[in-house]
Amino acid sequence: MKEELVSVALCTYNGEKYIEEQLQSIINQTYGNLEITVVDDCSTDGTARIIREFANRDKRIQFFINSHNLGFNKNFEKALRLTSGKFIAISDQDDIWLPDKLALLRQNIGDNWLIFSNSGYVGDMADGELLPGFKLPGSYKGILLHNYVTGHTSMLTRELLQASLPIPEKGYYDWWLGFIAAYRQKIFYLPVILTLHRIHEESIMQKLSAEQNAEWKAYENTAEMLNNFAGYHSLAPEDKNFITQLSHTYQLKGSGSLSVPLMKIIIKYYPELFPNVRPRTMFSKVNFARKYAEGVKNDA
Repeated sequence: MKEELVSVALCTYNGEKYIEEQLQSIINQTYGNLEITVVDDCSTDGTARIIREFANRDKRIQFFINSHNLGFNKNFEKALRLTSGKFIAISDQDDIWLPDKLALLRQNIGDNWLIFSNSGYVGDMADGELLPGFKLPGSYKGILLHNYVTGHTSMLTRELLQASLPIPEKGYYDWWLGFIAAYRQKIFYLPVILTLHRIHEESIMQKLSAEQNAEWKAYENTAEMLNNFAGYHSLAPEDKNFITQLSHTYQLKGSGSLSVPLMKIIIKYYPELFPNVRPRTMFSKVNFARKYAEGVKNDA
C-alpha cells in the first residue's frame, strides 16, 4: 500500500509534564510518511520550549502558537485546518501511541471518512479499556445522546473535515466529527487498543468530570450537541425534524422536571438511541426512560 501523507493534529496547553513522551511516540510510528502539526493555545509553562526542541530535530514537525487562547474546540479546528495530508490523526498532548497505530488505522479505514479504535488507561487514576464490548451502532441515532468516538483514537479523511467545518464553538469536536461520519454511514470501529490514554488530575476531561455539579454539566453538553446536530446543513428533512424534536424534549430536563415527551421518544426509539445497552422488556424500558428523562437542576 502506498504511504500517502498522514497528518497528525496535536493541540497543546500547559502540557510540559507529558508532551515529550507523546511526541516521541508519534515520531516513532512505523508509518513513515508523516507531518506533525502542533498548535499551542498560549501555554504559560515550558511546553513551547520542548516542542521547539523536537521541531529543530525533526523537520516533519510544524509548530504554531496562538496569539490568544482559543479553547480546545477551536484550537483543534485550527490544527485540523493547518494539516495537508489526505488522512488526519488527532492527538492529545498527554497520551502515548503504540508504534503501529497510524499504520493500522490507515490500513483499515477503507472508504470510510472516520476510523476510531480502542484505548487503554494509563496514569495515576485508572487502568483498563475504554470501550469494552462496544459495537458500532447501525444508525446515526446511536451517537445523538452519547459520544462513542474518542478524538485521540481517531483518523479522518479530508472529505470529513470539509464536510464538518466550521466546528461548533461549544460542545465537543470529536462528537461533532463522529456524528457527521455516522450520519453519512462512513464510520468504522477497529476494536484494538492503539492508544494509552493518560488519566490525571490536570486533564481537561478529568477537570470537567470533577466539577461540583457534574450532572448539570453533562446535561448541558448533551443539550448543546443536540442543538449543534439539528443545525447540520446536510440533514434530510425527516432527520432534521427528529433531531430537533429530540433536542427540544431533552432541553425540558433543564427545568428540573421530568420531560414526559423525552420519555416517550426514548421508549419508542430505545434500540436505536441506546444500541450498546442491553435489550429490555417494556416495563424495564419504561423505567429506564423515566429515569433518563428526569429533570436536572443547576446547583452551582
